[in-house]
Amino acid sequence: MLRFRRATAPDGETWTELEPGQVGAGLTEDTNYLLTTGSRPDTRIFVDDVELQRESASLLKWRPSFYSGRVAVDIVAPGEQKTRYFLDVSPSPAKSGQAAFDDMVADIRAFDQALLVGASPASMEFGHAGKPGKLASDILLARLREHGSAFLSAVETIASSPHRSLAAEAKVLPLSRIRRLHHSSLQDRRLAAMATGHSPSPDAMDSLQVSSLTSAPTFDTPANRALLALLRRFRAAVTATCDKVRELGLGTPKEEQALRVECRLEDLDRLGSRTHKLLVGPLFGEVAGGVTSSAGLTQIAAQPTYSRAYRLGCRSLSTEVDGSDSNDQLHVAPSWGIYETWCYLRVLTVVGQLTGVAGVPSEPDTVSAERSTSFALAGGAKLEVLFQATFPALKAYSKRSGWSISRERRPDIVLVHSEAGYRRSLVLDAKWRSGHENVLDAMASAHIYHDALRVGCAPPNPCLLLLPGRDTVPELEEDAFIQANNVGAISCVKVNGGGEARLSALLKQWLTSALGDIE
Repeated sequence: MLRFRRATAPDGETWTELEPGQVGAGLTEDTNYLLTTGSRPDTRIFVDDVELQRESASLLKWRPSFYSGRVAVDIVAPGEQKTRYFLDVSPSPAKSGQAAFDDMVADIRAFDQALLVGASPASMEFGHAGKPGKLASDILLARLREHGSAFLSAVETIASSPHRSLAAEAKVLPLSRIRRLHHSSLQDRRLAAMATGHSPSPDAMDSLQVSSLTSAPTFDTPANRALLALLRRFRAAVTATCDKVRELGLGTPKEEQALRVECRLEDLDRLGSRTHKLLVGPLFGEVAGGVTSSAGLTQIAAQPTYSRAYRLGCRSLSTEVDGSDSNDQLHVAPSWGIYETWCYLRVLTVVGQLTGVAGVPSEPDTVSAERSTSFALAGGAKLEVLFQATFPALKAYSKRSGWSISRERRPDIVLVHSEAGYRRSLVLDAKWRSGHENVLDAMASAHIYHDALRVGCAPPNPCLLLLPGRDTVPELEEDAFIQANNVGAISCVKVNGGGEARLSALLKQWLTSALGDIE
């Protein structure tokens, strides 16, 4: 059993108790909690594969960072099987309520839910359709661990009672053991003589050998060949993923990977051992080769045990993310990453409404970027909206026109207006911050981007923060402040928060200064 409560709760506050497999709710990001499993000091608790350190003989402290979603908690006691629990973490109410955050996630799913995939400890539901998600190696690791054990269990069930077929085989046998002769056997002159009434001597009869077709049961069927091919792919994936875990090569932050190596290798080694045992067992030892064929897939579809095993095996190797399956949980971006992505989508919507032009995905012109959407404007002008743009240090790359006069910089959202060889830009930086001091501290990025970034030879103007909370520093949002300093902020930029109207007004003013009046 797992019990938890807030670390700052009064001593008399009730602990929340969970049984294995249950989900604990009511937790909030960036808040301290105490966890306990009882008085055994040798029990270990892992949150998303990271072991918690003890506060005392029975208490452990845990503080979820800035993320929202379901977090896996594993309890390991000596001599006992690992038990798993789940904790559901919500976003900070000072920035966004749970309902508003869920709406942000829904908006991203509708646009491209691959953008939700990330490296935080939190997870959400995904599916197995569409295109592969980013961080494919991390997705494969999660899928191998989630579905791999069930796949191997299904194959082990098959191995105890596998599919067989009768295989024809030509053998030379004494005539006395032959019950029925094929008509081609009459090509043997001795048999032809017997058929016409000429009986051989008893000694000749005993020595007469005849070639005959016999049948014998075999595991070498199309279904088993297809299953063997899948099992070999599974083994290769486990081996390759083990190497990436050891080398910290999953594509997520290396310092976070290093904390999780022990648990991940333990699970993968267990999968590898079970796979090897199956491959050298009697079933697949008799199968001639692993080949996926239409005949094999047809046989698999006709047998429920084979069909289930094949489906689980394919799921464990999948890196696609479209759709929704409650049994398929993948790591998602931190709360601030989800907020940055949602802000980009809202900017695209606002620009489309202001210009009356549909944006189209495009290759970025100004600088490289994770996403680029272009709006073709009147007179051959173009508006480029970039997400996670990379401004290289000191000089622009090849034919591109953006760079940083200091080190490499990566603002969240950049708008670049190009017309007749002239370019100007605007930066919007989404900050998952709230509170007077936090907002003032976050303003440092607006100043850095304004001072360091160049498109052509000009800095972006203005550079604005997008904030989910209320306006705790109203001076930063005044038109006069923004015009005088070319930096500022827009608060309440969230679902039904009111900040989108302010964003629309500022973007309209910026576009109008170059394009003329916009209705």
